[in-house]
Amino acid sequence: MKYINIAIGFIFLLFASSSVMGQYEVDFNDGSTSYYEALCWDISDASVSTSQPIEGSRSIRTEKLDSDIGIIISPWVLLSGSGSLTFKHRIYSYNGSRNLKVYLLSEANPSGELILDYDYSNGTTQTESIALSQSGLYQVKWVFSGSGGNSRGQLDLISIPGTYASDPSNDCDPININPDTDGDGVPDSEDDYPNDQYRAYNNYYPASGQSTLAFEDLWPSDGDYDLNDVVVGYSFKIVTNASDNVVDLTGTFILRASGAGLHNGFGFQLPGVDPASIISTTGYDVLPASGYTFESNGLESGQTDATVIVFDDFFRFMVPIGGGVGVNTSAGQPVVPLDTITVSMVFMNNGTPGSGGTVSLTDLDISEFNPFIVAGMIRGVEVHLPDYLPTDLADPQYFGTLDDDSNPATGKYYKTAANLPWALNIYEEFDYPVEQVPITDAYLKFQDWVQSNGTQYPDWYQNNVGYRNAANIY
Repeated sequence: MKYINIAIGFIFLLFASSSVMGQYEVDFNDGSTSYYEALCWDISDASVSTSQPIEGSRSIRTEKLDSDIGIIISPWVLLSGSGSLTFKHRIYSYNGSRNLKVYLLSEANPSGELILDYDYSNGTTQTESIALSQSGLYQVKWVFSGSGGNSRGQLDLISIPGTYASDPSNDCDPININPDTDGDGVPDSEDDYPNDQYRAYNNYYPASGQSTLAFEDLWPSDGDYDLNDVVVGYSFKIVTNASDNVVDLTGTFILRASGAGLHNGFGFQLPGVDPASIISTTGYDVLPASGYTFESNGLESGQTDATVIVFDDFFRFMVPIGGGVGVNTSAGQPVVPLDTITVSMVFMNNGTPGSGGTVSLTDLDISEFNPFIVAGMIRGVEVHLPDYLPTDLADPQYFGTLDDDSNPATGKYYKTAANLPWALNIYEEFDYPVEQVPITDAYLKFQDWVQSNGTQYPDWYQNNVGYRNAANIY
């Protein structure tokens, strides 16, 4: 948009007579007919004349109106949406029947919108002020008409509420006020990448800030049920092209806390996304000896859907110090600085998708991404959000054991018989429980939320009156 303003301003300074508060003003005293024609005034039926001007040294004067009409058309002007069109006019050497019609022309309506219809009764100078609410590119067209005699129409002191917007170097066409510099079909004003034909839009999830994932790692046992064994903040930035196909995805993961005795990894799956649609994945941090295997594009091997292992062991990044269990979950213990891992996934390279084909923003549906932890560095032990599917590498022997009440036949996964989950996805930053305090003792509406299948207290995690036991929250 800066480029657009500079371009309009540059041409305005070169060619416009004057500018006051967004008004394009012309008094025709600066030059001859050819001068104003070079400024994109269409005065082929008239001329800039020194003969008895309305004011100053010159006015526009039409040819004789005995058997013809006199048409005068202004350059293109970017109307501001408010203000008034003002001008002075008269019939020079008045006689016979004379009329003036004024139109607003646009590219969408080249015939014009009639804004004034005036019948002359004498040769007295008339002053007009016409309120204009239109915004965008317009021209003003004056049409003098009459029959018999040698009267002529005169026009002067024009002020139009807007900015000069014709391009004399381009056949007086209107300046492109909303250009598409990279030619991708998205105007620069809407394009987050106006100079890149392969990128157009930034899409964020969540819309702002960070969401939070919190896991209990002793599944299929409910353990101490404090849901703080892996706490990770996350956000996604997804770049799409003009067709809303995904170009690349950046996932930012903030490691916040781990009140665990186990060494846990973390990953996520993109349901329904063919791994071959991903050209490359970078930024994940997994040691070669951790037992994971990867394809050449950085995704985990052996998966039907695109699967990323973000890290293999939380404690490699945030090392426990002091007493207590884990990191940043025990009150009174030293706080370990947060760590961040950024994963980048390329779906299209210079407009060319991966061999699996394009993935639209709708196909990706990032709000339904499938995060999970790998508990105790045992690859088959995955912990997912409630009713989210395990990946192809999860070991099914754990389902239905201990406290787990998963039933793949009915689509129930990672819930207890009372429907308590082993993982949470909170659409904002989450204040997790302190170590070894069940979440039900920290968040007093959590149980009601679970038992109502989410219909009651959907805001159970917020700091509302009666919702929390603050002493049990880290």
